[in-house]
Amino acid sequence: MTYTPEYMLETPEAHGLMDVDVLSDALDMVRLSGALVFRVDIRGPWGIAGDPALNKFASVLPAGSNHIIVLHIVISGECWVRHASCGWFRMPRGHAVVLAHGDRHDLADRRGRPTIPFTKMLDGRPVVKLRHERFETGTGETTGILCGILGCDRSSFEPLCSSLPALFTVALDERANQLTRYAANEAVEACPGADSLRVRMAELLFMETLRLYMQDLPSDATGLLAGLRDPLIVHALRALHKAPQKPWSVESLAACTHTSRSSLAERFREVIGEPPMHYLTRLRMHRAGRYLNERTWPVDQVADEVGYESSAAFQRAFKRHFGVPPAAWRRAARR
Repeated sequence: MTYTPEYMLETPEAHGLMDVDVLSDALDMVRLSGALVFRVDIRGPWGIAGDPALNKFASVLPAGSNHIIVLHIVISGECWVRHASCGWFRMPRGHAVVLAHGDRHDLADRRGRPTIPFTKMLDGRPVVKLRHERFETGTGETTGILCGILGCDRSSFEPLCSSLPALFTVALDERANQLTRYAANEAVEACPGADSLRVRMAELLFMETLRLYMQDLPSDATGLLAGLRDPLIVHALRALHKAPQKPWSVESLAACTHTSRSSLAERFREVIGEPPMHYLTRLRMHRAGRYLNERTWPVDQVADEVGYESSAAFQRAFKRHFGVPPAAWRRAARR
């Protein structure tokens, strides 16, 4: 007789939890900001050294950004990519590479090609004006690359950030290819609303690569993305994200997921890397930070909205997590 874990006997739909997309909710808290998205077409021998941490790139990131994500999609031809973690590897058309921590990397027409900094190739043109850059160094096939550079606050990027390797690649499916074609042909144009469109395009392209990466995770993977594929963990995550203000305990969360307290705690720590209540605290704190930034609610109301009966307890937890009290956080955000 095949044993079916207790939590798999009932589906998330049965408890009204399927309306919460945990990945979208996590990314919404991250508040990714697509500072740049541009296209590069290059023909002939070439080698580009990319260093997103350079001041010229960092200066165009939104205020409060202290983490950079880089995305490259090959839209025509092919290229080679080098990173400290894996050396040179080939990237054919229709593939994307994501550098989740904004590391230095190289792009070239062939393995081992000498590279020069991308900023030197711009001849003094400001980075913020990049749209559709064309370079020709000789004959041969033209390589087209769609590049995106996104900024965010690292503290709000956890635990998703720690789930991602320094570099990962995906083969785009038809949905992602359609989005890429639109971005390559329309988002780089100078038209009304183009700046806002480029931000949205960068975010959507990143979400598409995450979706594809998550589909191909190995069965023994850990972290938030792995948790979204685990029947027990995703059930628990949906419950927490749907109502983080509830007075959750491991016991009540286990009851919601129809498993035992010990099974839930062990599996949650094994997959996500921390206890359920630690994850809940971080979720509440980032919701609180967002409310303080975007709404005029008094601190007492924010505390109530994220599940704290005592304003003093909320303020202690907030300062412990972010290093500053809620009032100072709000003043800094307004500045």
